[in-house]
Amino acid sequence: MENIEHKHVEVRGLKLHVAEIGSGPKAVVFLHGFPEIWYTWRHQLVALANKGYRAIAIDFRGYGLSEQPADPEKDTFIDLVHDVVALLDSLAINKAFLIGKDFGALPAYLVAALHPERVSGVVTLGIPFSLPGPSAVQNHLLPEVFYISRWQEPGRAEADFGRFDVKTVIRNIYILFSRSEIPTAAPDQEIMDLFDPATPLPPGLSEEDLDVYASLYEKSGFRYPLRVPYRTLAVDCGITDPKVSAPSLLIVGEKDYVLKFPGMEDYIRTGAVKHFVPDLDITFIEDGSHFMHEQLAEKESLSGSHGTDPAQTCASPKVVLFLHGFPEIWYTWRHQMVAVADKGYRAISIDFRGFGLSEQPAEPGKATWKDLVDDVVDLLDSVSINKVVLVGKDFGALPAYLTPALHPERVAGMITVGVPFLNPANSPVRFDLLPEGFYMSRWKEPGRAEADFGRFDVKTVIRNIYILFSGSELQVAAPDQEIMDLVDPATPLPPWFSEEDLAVYASLYENSGFRYPIQVTYQSRTKVVDYGLSSHPKVPAPSLLIMGEKDYFLKFPGVEDYLRTGAVKHFVPDLDIAYIAEGSHFVHEQFPDQVNQLIISFLEKHGI
Repeated sequence: MENIEHKHVEVRGLKLHVAEIGSGPKAVVFLHGFPEIWYTWRHQLVALANKGYRAIAIDFRGYGLSEQPADPEKDTFIDLVHDVVALLDSLAINKAFLIGKDFGALPAYLVAALHPERVSGVVTLGIPFSLPGPSAVQNHLLPEVFYISRWQEPGRAEADFGRFDVKTVIRNIYILFSRSEIPTAAPDQEIMDLFDPATPLPPGLSEEDLDVYASLYEKSGFRYPLRVPYRTLAVDCGITDPKVSAPSLLIVGEKDYVLKFPGMEDYIRTGAVKHFVPDLDITFIEDGSHFMHEQLAEKESLSGSHGTDPAQTCASPKVVLFLHGFPEIWYTWRHQMVAVADKGYRAISIDFRGFGLSEQPAEPGKATWKDLVDDVVDLLDSVSINKVVLVGKDFGALPAYLTPALHPERVAGMITVGVPFLNPANSPVRFDLLPEGFYMSRWKEPGRAEADFGRFDVKTVIRNIYILFSGSELQVAAPDQEIMDLVDPATPLPPWFSEEDLAVYASLYENSGFRYPIQVTYQSRTKVVDYGLSSHPKVPAPSLLIMGEKDYFLKFPGVEDYLRTGAVKHFVPDLDIAYIAEGSHFVHEQFPDQVNQLIISFLEKHGI
């Protein structure tokens, strides 16, 4: 904190307060919300400066140590947009990452939409893309006693706040906004009356922090903060059908009360927000509140799930790319991403085409494994990665192995979980010895899995598959059964897989559906595909196979002999195999610490 420099910069006739640390060639500009100020970014400023970025946080006009505009009642969100661009000019910054929190997300996105040449990327916390205007917050769907409705009334918040000193007002708002419920007063109450003086400050905010906020708001007062954002939120900004082309990340706390705004959660979880921000990744932090960047500062600094967040270890030349299986999605690697990032790696997890938040291919019926291999290589090119460590799980192991077999110069190392190298031309698995009622046999029949799954909601389908695939026995239905019938509805989830985890998976598959996952995972196995491999393909990269001893895949005919005899090393000569005694098919979620240690040890052993 003592290394943060403070100055005032002339911006459009006003002196704006700027806090700055770091001197790297890449600039990151932080934009605060309410009741925040530049100081809200204290943790992130230092973290990014330590990673080589020039980190800058401002007090918006009318806030904290920045000057007040001459006529605050005429200001709108567009004034903040113009201020950000003018600030970049004043600081001789051609292009910057913008990070916005709360209402600071709106100017962050608007700058990127109106001035795309000035923005390298956008990260927002708690608030997705939204245009100021009559529909920004649907007050008509919220009670009249909703805090935004109250504070939009001229004079009402001023009278409410005026009953207390500034420090008490900030304390009250921080406590109220840290909860998971929308702050709503009774008809005979004001918003400040919702506060119990005996309530302690939320985690992440100390009395000393509160003193800093209070001192800054004692200088600026609340006149401008009540104007922007609250009383200008419904003012039309004159922009129609905007697009944010910059790579973007939205970080959402699962306990943020904003998720309970009408329509907000659907807008985010269904991916509808991507109409405006096509290149958007979304990360949820399980216990995160509206102030998660202060509450869980260290965790959030690692939370960019798809590698677009400059707060990741994205400056690292060492990259680990995670490839999911079925019924999984990028989220399946949540434990491993944080572990490898903690060791200085850039951790990236994708949703394969047709899965989760990724787009559907135009002709899903033509999909093959080769499409996924080509996607991996194209992804590396798109994000300027020359060489990578690939980590694949379940069917994700197949494109993981095929990539180094076809493009050995792009792969520094290989790790797979649950599935070894399988030669597409001559698989060691004797599928012909499996019974007709085996799940893969059933699901490769066009329309059969779709009809089976279609009897249930998406969440139940994912629940059933996780329960089935966590067992050590093969999933085989009787002639008069479908695979979903094998699960007793009373069976609990595996102890390491929570209802919250299930909700994440369900929300992602509700977006993508099961059409492509069934096609590429099961139905494409019957296709003859020329992968361009030799008759005896080789994976030259150092490799690690992690197997759970209780993984049902070991009971596929031929698999255990293929592994235990070392026959797999004909194709993968530099292969280590590690077994986890009680590990299931989802061993990386079941025993994340053990799997993480195996991954880290492998990387260190090979100097990757």
